Amino acid sequence: MIELIRVAADLQAFCEARRWRFCFIGGLALQRWGEPRETVDVNVTLVTGFGGEEPFVTALLDRYDGRIPDAAGFARANRVLLLRAASGVGIDVALGGLPFEERIVERASPFSFPGSVPSSSAEPRRFPDAAQ
Repeated sequence: MIELIRVAADLQAFCEARRWRFCFIGGLALQRWGEPRETVDVNVTLVTGFGGEEPFVTALLDRYDGRIPDAAGFARANRVLLLRAASGVGIDVALGGLPFEERIVERASPFSFPGSVPSSSAEPRRFPDAAQ
């Protein structure tokens, strides 16, 4: 788990240096809000919008290795960039563009592990445009 936190902290610094809007989701967020469970990768939502993903994908692939052949093509087709940190830890980057994803990132708040990473909020909330 300590290596996951190191990878998350590195990814956080990388995103913050570029002023990207993001938050951690998945197993790391669950450590804060749910039943703790072991996780083997880092999951993050990165707000890229629709049509503007390429600079984000390129920068991330310059920093991290792709976990599959043609990770950029897979990301364009599926809106998930599959990366691997130098330590071998997997990183799944969801390329967010929906208003719901933007709200998740806006509502994220810091949580301290050994460091502080922004994680998604656990508060249930109805959004005005949500289906009834």
